[in-house]
Amino acid sequence: MTMMKLERWIGWAFCAQLLLILVVGGIGAARMGDPTLRTATFLGGGAWLALLLASASPAGSVWASYRGLLQFVACWLIFPLFKGIATVFIVHRADASLLAVDRTLWGGASLTEHLLPWQRPWLSELLSTGYFLFYFLVLLPVLGFAKRRHEGEARAFFLGLTTMYLVGFSGYLLVPASGPYAAFPELFSYPVQGGAMTALLTKVVAAGITGMDVFPSLHSGIGVYVLGFFALGGHRRIALLLTPVVAALVLATVYLRYHYGIDVLAGLLLAALVLAFIRRYRKEIDA
Repeated sequence: MTMMKLERWIGWAFCAQLLLILVVGGIGAARMGDPTLRTATFLGGGAWLALLLASASPAGSVWASYRGLLQFVACWLIFPLFKGIATVFIVHRADASLLAVDRTLWGGASLTEHLLPWQRPWLSELLSTGYFLFYFLVLLPVLGFAKRRHEGEARAFFLGLTTMYLVGFSGYLLVPASGPYAAFPELFSYPVQGGAMTALLTKVVAAGITGMDVFPSLHSGIGVYVLGFFALGGHRRIALLLTPVVAALVLATVYLRYHYGIDVLAGLLLAALVLAFIRRYRKEIDA
């Protein structure tokens, strides 16, 4: 199968996955009577229909050129509906299994537990900033490549990002978990000691948490993917600028008690595999 055909298959698979989340999450939202999730259902449904049109449009058409951007927009609008799935349909979460695996990997204590003695207000502020910058780390490249959407480099970026979300969302559905701080409050006090930035991040996370968005860590994985995409594309200055931000982001996912170490390892492995795939894709479209 050529890379072009694989690109189309990934697009259609992501479209189908988003429809599943939209329908099941929408049913959950209706049963919960949550007005925020109902809005997400409406907006996500509209974005999904636009994505369907773009996916079905022939290559080279105006609609097709927006496919990568619409994949991202639909993804972010539909994502909150995981909360409807988690609240209404998920009975058993995988937190106990993830914690057990993590303790095995890290010598009897999970990576999150190993970091408990590290807690310092200044470190919490620094790492909370890194975690918060994730949103800009993703949004700014998305906006930049949206303007260059007809170029091969933009197609490569969106294909890799879509693949990250496709595999990551599959992990959320197959291994639903809420994270150390939510599943084991007796082990992990929350929030960590910090200042204004830590307090702000705590509010942002509380507004967006779904209860099943832990394995793999897409914060870690997508952060490394964006960094690797620019580094492998020859954008060394951008990569150097992003390196400390991504390092803080990856450490923050565990330090702030949102993820287990195994989540981070899975996210990093996913990023490495997707970057290898995109490297081959770049070579084919440049040939």
